[in-house]
Amino acid sequence: MGSNWPEYRLDQLTKLIVDCPHSTPKWTDSGVVVLRNQYIRNGRLDLSAPSYTNEEGYQSRVKRAVPKPGDIVLTREAPMGEVCEIPEGLRCCLGQRMVLIRADETIVDPKYLLFVFQGPYLQHQVGWNEGTGTTVSNIRIPNIKAFRIPLPPLSEQQRIAGILGGIDAKIALNRQINTTLESMAQALFKSWFVDFDTVIDNALAAGNPIPEPLQARAQARAALGDQRQPLPESIRNQFPDRFVFTEALGWVPEGWEPRPLSELININPRTPLKKGQVAKYVDMKALPTGGYSVSELAEKEYSGGAKFINGDTLLARITPCLENGKTGVVDFLANEETGFGSTEFIVLRPKGAVGTPFIAALARNDIFRRHCVTNMVGSSGRQRVQNACFDSYFVATPNNEYLLEKFNDIGQNWFSRMKALSDESRALASLRDTLLPKLLSGELRVPEAERQVAEVL
Repeated sequence: MGSNWPEYRLDQLTKLIVDCPHSTPKWTDSGVVVLRNQYIRNGRLDLSAPSYTNEEGYQSRVKRAVPKPGDIVLTREAPMGEVCEIPEGLRCCLGQRMVLIRADETIVDPKYLLFVFQGPYLQHQVGWNEGTGTTVSNIRIPNIKAFRIPLPPLSEQQRIAGILGGIDAKIALNRQINTTLESMAQALFKSWFVDFDTVIDNALAAGNPIPEPLQARAQARAALGDQRQPLPESIRNQFPDRFVFTEALGWVPEGWEPRPLSELININPRTPLKKGQVAKYVDMKALPTGGYSVSELAEKEYSGGAKFINGDTLLARITPCLENGKTGVVDFLANEETGFGSTEFIVLRPKGAVGTPFIAALARNDIFRRHCVTNMVGSSGRQRVQNACFDSYFVATPNNEYLLEKFNDIGQNWFSRMKALSDESRALASLRDTLLPKLLSGELRVPEAERQVAEVL
């Protein structure tokens, strides 16, 4: 990439470039966050499943430099060249295979520098300067210091960072809204089909006995008083007002039947896709640990793997992906289109009145996931969930389909909104990726970029 801006070595624009400690951190269940390479992707730090060290471990890892808000973290290997910014309020230390970079803010805007690292010009330098370690490839510190950085005037840097940062902020807001919608779907599923809140409310109103195992939940519901936000009468009346005991699940709503999940939904159903046919492909890293939106798609010839259609839920079956929560909903295919993915996916497909929202919410339910984890088989480090696991997981379902259909209707509105926001985020990310190299090279100037962004937002 040619540049209309003068270029400088990275070490001319920074206050420090510090390699991480090369020792393994002392891991603890809580304490100070330890940054790890797998948390850094696409310019973002994901701490949804953080790792920790204690105070002693922290102090031993910040002897060279204490990470500060605005500092940039660069991964040296596995993968190379990923970056993120240390956010405000995060006390953390570096794990292994990463470098801490602190910009000289009198010369370079830190957020501009963060975007430079994500652009193709610098990523090309990352690949070009790849060194060879004893076991994996890495970037050597001298090569990092020598990276060439295009540098417009500071005011221009700030405007470029403002445009690209504004796009990222909208993507982050969409992600936050989707997290809220996901939580709403999970909460409603748990309330209706796990905790039986409305049945408890009806039993309390009718003066019917509450079974001892449900007493604590009933007391909590009663304590809410008018804050219980009861359902509309047309829905509430579809729930019974008493419980019966079952061998499979203990106390369940009267008239509801405990059924194994393998009877309720389709597990790894047969889906036609010919070998050699080009189709959309999803790998394991594209499955999110939070939310349901699959992050990246590729197209390749089918040679094997899990096959799926729109409306399916993809569940990681192998450790540690299952424990980390990797789950996604297929909503990116055309009608009658088939996609495929990792052999380590379990495909969960709607059946009858049990729709995608029910399955997706169930797939993120803690009780369900614990059942899957405890029923994994195989050698240490390569354990997997087998289909038989779903024969022994029971779900209480209503004796009519009204409540399942109503839950699907409510949930589908939320999932449709999630898809719309995810689609918008993908479009914004594509625009950002188009603008980024042109702005950094000077090929495109800020006013024109602002016009293009305004057309999308």
